[in-house]
Amino acid sequence: MPSMFVADFHTHYACPAYPALPPHQAAPELVRRWHGLARRIADLDGLLAEAGRRGVDLRVLSAPPALVTPHGERTHPDDLRRLNDHLAEAVATAPQRLRGLATVDAFAGDAAADEAVRAVRELGLSGLVVDCATDGQLLGAAAARPTLTVAAELGVPVFAHPISPAAMTLAFAGLGRFGTSLARGTINAAALLSLLADGVLAELPGLHVVFPMLGVAGLSLAAATDEGQHITAAAPASQRAHVYLDTMGFVPAAIRFATDLLGADHVLVGGDWPIGARETSRERVETALTQAGLDEAERRLVAGANALRLVDARCVPARNSSSVITR
Repeated sequence: MPSMFVADFHTHYACPAYPALPPHQAAPELVRRWHGLARRIADLDGLLAEAGRRGVDLRVLSAPPALVTPHGERTHPDDLRRLNDHLAEAVATAPQRLRGLATVDAFAGDAAADEAVRAVRELGLSGLVVDCATDGQLLGAAAARPTLTVAAELGVPVFAHPISPAAMTLAFAGLGRFGTSLARGTINAAALLSLLADGVLAELPGLHVVFPMLGVAGLSLAAATDEGQHITAAAPASQRAHVYLDTMGFVPAAIRFATDLLGADHVLVGGDWPIGARETSRERVETALTQAGLDEAERRLVAGANALRLVDARCVPARNSSSVITR
């Protein structure tokens, strides 16, 4: 039987000129680890070597804006271009083992959409990574619509990465690392719900958006409503909105919940490398998916086939003259 293809959709890599920054008001234990984590996030050779040792076939690299930009600041357009130029060069060093998600400030309106088009069309990157919220705005906000629109038109996924909202991280600080995760998960869940509440998923049926398991509360709340059922596997194929979860760890019960709700074709392996407590390995993936009760076909989808389908599905359909892409 052919070996299972393993892809980690949630892998962080940043240009060494833009050191990775810890989450705002991160728990002390994470701050203590951060120097080593930042070094690993900038070490492409180390990343590839580790992936080889652990039997990971494909890493999907990303540096969300908040990872490389001081809290309270917006990533400058020139910096985004440099980050994406470097990422394209990095991916080109190992094209069979790497894909890249362009760093985009989704809340920058038309300028963000232009950079998304450049990164996909000119640089050959496979999708976008965006902050799920910023400056009091969630991903469903009008400012983010141009970016989401071009992603749908280009046929590339959008990874909606968590941020650390100041008020929540402060309120939950007493919970330590759980507080950091809870604050980030809460805003991520809210961003997912904003796509539903603001009509984005209905307006852009070609949009494929990935949330980490950290935001699973948003999925649970959405699925309990009539309109939210359109993101689930129970929706008719012609009406299904394409929301995905990455596992952001290897908890079998959480994977089972996600696959039951979204379908095995909308769940991806994600380890949050190198920040996650449990790093992705072939053995860990196979064990978790088996313990989640997935059959062989489902395990292959979640382990890597879904990620490969998303990042290799680029298409640039013909658009009319009013399209964002062709202006």
